[in-house]
Amino acid sequence: MTTEKKTERSATLKQRGNAEPLSREQVLERYAETGYALDQHPAHVIRKAHQRATLRFQQVMAGEDLSPTQFAALATILKHGEVSQNHLGRLTAMDPSTISIVMRKLLKHGLITRSASDTDQRLSMIALTEKGTEYTLERLARSVEVGRRFLSPLSPAEQATLLRLLKRINDDDPSNGDGGK
Repeated sequence: MTTEKKTERSATLKQRGNAEPLSREQVLERYAETGYALDQHPAHVIRKAHQRATLRFQQVMAGEDLSPTQFAALATILKHGEVSQNHLGRLTAMDPSTISIVMRKLLKHGLITRSASDTDQRLSMIALTEKGTEYTLERLARSVEVGRRFLSPLSPAEQATLLRLLKRINDDDPSNGDGGK
């Protein structure tokens, strides 16, 4: 046992009044008391759904050197036209480090250009190249197919409900921490 683990165990025993370590049965009883169930935990269920969505993207876009986040950026630039990298990150819900990685990859493939803003030299402006425009337009229908395949186990009404509820969760203020109450 490492010194760190011994110290941790000693601290745990002190907190519990120098009692013996919990038995397996006691651990399971305490576990059950919490009500925790991995297969019912919303974050776990959403993570598994995200894995399914990514798999569908990879199946439909097979042979493409393209990730879902890269395509989201391309489609967003296509829709909005030239945007600052910062604004693109907000539009696609990507943090600054992620959007930076995505931009480097798209620049490398010649799908976007990056330039300084005419009005604020601190801003990087992002635009599609002609190649990027054609590339994105040619793949939009396939991306719609990804969504169709992802939601295929649900009826149309269930699909609409799921999307409505997920949007409501996503629109909640995450800094609030109280579920919007």
